[in-house]
Amino acid sequence: MKAFTDLYLRLDESTRTSAKVDALSDYFRTAPPRDAAWAVYVLSGRKIGRSVSSRLLRELVTEASGYPGWLVDESYHVVGDLSETLSLLVPIGPQAPEPPPLHEIIEHRIKPLASVTQGTQRQLILATWAQLNTEQRFVFHKLLAGEFRVGVSRQLLIRAIAQVAGVEPALIAHRLAGNWIPDDQTMARLLGGAEGGTTDPGMPYPFMLAHPLHEPLESIGPIADWLVEWKWDGIRAQIIRRAGRTTLWSRGDEVVTATFPEITQAATSLPDGTVLDGEIVAWDEAAGRPQPFTKLQRRLNRKSFEMTFWPENPVTFIAFDALEIEGADVRGRPLRERRELLTWVVKAVHPTTALRLSEPAVHETWDAVSAVM
Repeated sequence: MKAFTDLYLRLDESTRTSAKVDALSDYFRTAPPRDAAWAVYVLSGRKIGRSVSSRLLRELVTEASGYPGWLVDESYHVVGDLSETLSLLVPIGPQAPEPPPLHEIIEHRIKPLASVTQGTQRQLILATWAQLNTEQRFVFHKLLAGEFRVGVSRQLLIRAIAQVAGVEPALIAHRLAGNWIPDDQTMARLLGGAEGGTTDPGMPYPFMLAHPLHEPLESIGPIADWLVEWKWDGIRAQIIRRAGRTTLWSRGDEVVTATFPEITQAATSLPDGTVLDGEIVAWDEAAGRPQPFTKLQRRLNRKSFEMTFWPENPVTFIAFDALEIEGADVRGRPLRERRELLTWVVKAVHPTTALRLSEPAVHETWDAVSAVM
């Protein structure tokens, strides 16, 4: 817990990207694997889950400090951060021995709180306070909140881990995707060499996201060399067809296979060893065009659907890139070649409305693009 608290303070004190990456790299080089895995877990935005109410924490601080409740509340209004307020008000006892490691704090002090009585919750929190100093209690309270934020983007975290592992950031992004358990084995896989890879056939590739162009438009070549895609009003996703299994991933690192069964069913016709990048949209077959995102929202945040529900809110996967064909990673090949492969693999699927090839907005956009230039 001491090393993780020091990391938090270093990250919180700096606004410089290089300083944050250095702080993260230093931590991952020296932290025990299990602690490092939990650090990756919380810093990447994954939730431990709220396990105790802020009301109970206020009550405990009131009892432990002897301050009346109104003074605790007023202190919070002045400080502006509940975790910091509570950590400052908890009385400082005798010098605590070496604090428990991060993994013990999370696995044995925080996660059990959700399934024990309030009396046991009180005992666990008081016992943990007794082993932590003021700064460590502050971070402990942040973890108790269930969501951990410290101004570190996913990309910075990936850069730092890649720097320690000595591999490309894209490989770390791939390894971080999907569901994983924060343990020694996970950290060994994250920090493994380029040959480490993943053995899970359902793992997606990192999503290549759009970003603004800061250079003049002329710097990326003549318009004739461009391929312009429509901005679809849906959710970014990948279809993974490997080892006879189909998995559908959203850009938010969520498996949505059961949420869109018609897409999953259509993808079973793809050749094994295929990964497609695209967009899931609500689709109006009669008009031959996407429907507003509000239509798609009716399909989101649901675990599964009955067959009878499909016609009311139909969806389709618009594929605009091929990432893997016949088990080979094709991301490094020119886009023209990938489009040819994409066209071939999508047209090989039995006719279906749930999987279609994107039609780049080429001719329709030339005038607009030229005007921008």
